[in-house]
Amino acid sequence: MPVQTRHYDTNNESVFLAQQAADAKTAMEGTVADMKVAVQQAADVRWWTKQYPWYAVGAAAVLGFVAATQVLKPSNHRTPAAPPVYGQTATSPSWTASLFEMIRTALTSAILGAIQSSGQQTEKTQAEQPDRQAVSPG
Repeated sequence: MPVQTRHYDTNNESVFLAQQAADAKTAMEGTVADMKVAVQQAADVRWWTKQYPWYAVGAAAVLGFVAATQVLKPSNHRTPAAPPVYGQTATSPSWTASLFEMIRTALTSAILGAIQSSGQQTEKTQAEQPDRQAVSPG
């Protein structure tokens, strides 16, 4: 099927832009529709089971085992959480908390350094101003 080329009115800017916007909207709608079809095909468990039967059996066995151990475990056999040691937190911080702490420390250092350098420049400027007043004729 040959690709049809569209004639654009390049003499009128508003018409040209409206045509471009309509084409962009059509292209985006087509892309979203294609993505929906691709997701539906990728989520088809029956197709995956037909193509990879042993992987499907293994995955079902693992999921069944995990579900059974969580559902069928008696409440009195569940291990209680250990109380935190005095002066320590119950768990170590997550990697995201550590990352945010490292970024916070770096930003604080950068801000303090900028404030200190601007303060030194202000003091230097104020020290130079009396010299200029003494030299300039008044």
